[in-house]
Amino acid sequence: MHPSEYNSTITTGKTLAVLCAVAVTIALLLGYRLYALGVALATPIAWLLYRWQIMALSNLEGLPPRRATARLLTRSLLRLIVSLTLLGLSILGGETFLFGVLTGLLFQIMAYTGQALYTIVKKGGKA
Repeated sequence: MHPSEYNSTITTGKTLAVLCAVAVTIALLLGYRLYALGVALATPIAWLLYRWQIMALSNLEGLPPRRATARLLTRSLLRLIVSLTLLGLSILGGETFLFGVLTGLLFQIMAYTGQALYTIVKKGGKA
C-alpha cells in the first residue's frame, strides 16, 4: 500500500470513529438504544469493507488494465451485496435498528467524500 493511501485510510478511519461516537452518544442521550446499536455495529463493518476495497486498488501493480478493473468491480459488487444483506437482515431488529445500520453504512461514504473534497480544496482543484 502506498504511504499516501495508508494515510488516507487512517484519516477516513478517524473520521468514521468520530462520526460513530457522536451519533451513538446523541442517540443514547435521546433514548434511541436500538439506533445507537445499529450505528455501532454497522460502522466498523463499513470500515472493514472500505479497507478491503482499497486493498484491491493498492495491489494492482503489474496487472493488465482489464484485469485490474475486473478485480475492483468484483470487490465493489461484493461490498454492495454485503451492505444490502446487512440492511435486509437489520429489519429483523426493527425500524429504528434498520435506520441505525443504514446510518453506520452511510458514515463511510460521508467520511470518504469529505476527505476527497478536502483534498480537492487543498490542491486548489489541480490534479
